[in-house]
Amino acid sequence: MGVDEYQKENDELVMNFLRRTFFRGWRENIPNWNRIELFIDYVCNQDCVYCYLARHGSELYPPEARSDPKRLLNNAKMLIDWLVENNFVPNIDIFSGEPTVKPVFYEIVRYIVDRYKDMDRKPDVVVPTNYTFLLSDALTRKVEDLLMYGLKHGVRIFLSASVDGKYCEKNRPLRARPELDPRDDRFYDKMFRFNKKWGFGFHPMIYADYIDVWKLNFLWFQENFKKYGIPFWNIYLLEVRNPEWKPKQLREFGEFIKFLVYYTYNVILGGSKSKFIDFLFRLKGYNILNPFSRVGRGIGCSLQSMLYVRIGDLKIVPCHRTSYKHLELAEFVVKDGRIVGIRAINPELMIAIFTFDAENFPYCEQCPIKHICSHGCLGAQYEFTGDLFTPFPTLCQLELTKIVNLVEALRDIGVLETVRSIVAPEVRSDIDNVVRLFIKR
Repeated sequence: MGVDEYQKENDELVMNFLRRTFFRGWRENIPNWNRIELFIDYVCNQDCVYCYLARHGSELYPPEARSDPKRLLNNAKMLIDWLVENNFVPNIDIFSGEPTVKPVFYEIVRYIVDRYKDMDRKPDVVVPTNYTFLLSDALTRKVEDLLMYGLKHGVRIFLSASVDGKYCEKNRPLRARPELDPRDDRFYDKMFRFNKKWGFGFHPMIYADYIDVWKLNFLWFQENFKKYGIPFWNIYLLEVRNPEWKPKQLREFGEFIKFLVYYTYNVILGGSKSKFIDFLFRLKGYNILNPFSRVGRGIGCSLQSMLYVRIGDLKIVPCHRTSYKHLELAEFVVKDGRIVGIRAINPELMIAIFTFDAENFPYCEQCPIKHICSHGCLGAQYEFTGDLFTPFPTLCQLELTKIVNLVEALRDIGVLETVRSIVAPEVRSDIDNVVRLFIKR
């Protein structure tokens, strides 16, 4: 078989796989196959201590992919045109080092709105942002103008507040003179007012550094939620699954998990078991307290439900944390200013990425909590072990700490048996394993 024929067969393999998954999902709005991410670039105005873009950004967005804003905009427009021409309506994530400080971000989102505004079904656009745009009145007006533009034309634009909170902001210093950080109480007042006005949520990260102040930090969030009329559950907590966690920090993390259960049950919900069960399953338990619900894919993160496209070179990558050159999956083919096809680069890895089940990873396969573990981040695993699919010891310690303390706290408040009666049999078995192996009677 010649090289050209081999490439042709791989191209058809990739296209056939995409037709049966994402292409169908984008047309029919099928959960787990209905999203696409536009990865704009890695440059950010913050230097977060746990951030992979801060550590490895120049590798994840290699020199040949870094583009001037005109090329980024042109590539994004070609991709959006291709989606519309094929009647694809995926929900669209815009990912970047802080996007709102970059003019090209506004041009891309407006183009999305313009191309979809006359279609019967329209995408949602989700944008994680560190909210530093609130430090500038001009940028704040620009962001709100964009949100209003989307509403006017029926395209909902959601901002996700990637802000760790007043007591943990040292993990997210500004690059420009961090010793003069302007994010004071007035900044946070603007943030809460902004999210109340627009109905947006909060997505702080739980990291090893300053884990000892997270109880205070959570109470600060809740005090402000009450002050500004924001629902108590409108916060999505996610532990940073990096290898830096030390034994003392893990113990603090476990105590924080228990605190979340006790505080929510006793203080917020007044000791109501039925309300707590509703909070856990319908309101998702701040995310971090509900590892019991099945997501219908092989890993809990969006890796398998989203097609990630690096806009600088129109390469399809596993995700923004694994977009190293040697892990590229495929690329869009451009001719005469239009996307005309998709060329396979690594079809074997593409199929592995979208079909693996983390329960079968090394170490996970025999683990007693594999059905309720959040599992590792493939990017963090690759950075630490050199392999996408192999967990590392501190990750396992982190997740076991979370699960054991959660199950013990649920038992303490008297809802564990109710949880057991709701969940799938394999999840119930894992809960029983935790009680049998790790919790003193």
